[in-house]
Amino acid sequence: MGFQWDDKYATGNDEIDKQHKQIFAYLDELEDHIEHGASQQWVENFMSALSLYTRSHFCYEEICMRQAKCPIAAKNKDQHTKLLAAFHKAEQKLEREGISDALLQQLKDFLTSWLVNHIMKIDVHLRACTK
Repeated sequence: MGFQWDDKYATGNDEIDKQHKQIFAYLDELEDHIEHGASQQWVENFMSALSLYTRSHFCYEEICMRQAKCPIAAKNKDQHTKLLAAFHKAEQKLEREGISDALLQQLKDFLTSWLVNHIMKIDVHLRACTK
């Protein structure tokens, strides 16, 4: 299915929007590997790459919100911290239980839902702060 970008997701910051699109590209890649098979090595590499990219993105986004004096900046940082903790738990579960299509699908569904909800409830507030 994949993620379809819509202007309603725009934050008013082209770089943040580009990074959001890249995160969804990662999730599309995960979906493709769920459908066609994913090796343990691929999943480990994927989780590592997604973790690194997401941390970098969160750092950039938090700086932008602070610089723009966005009133929701602290809530944004808190939500990022919670997602990183949930992502770490998912990594541990994959290590303990090994990969399965069902577990990978749960991960993809959780991350996609979290990202869309986060963008729509938190990140779009940046629009009003960058005008």
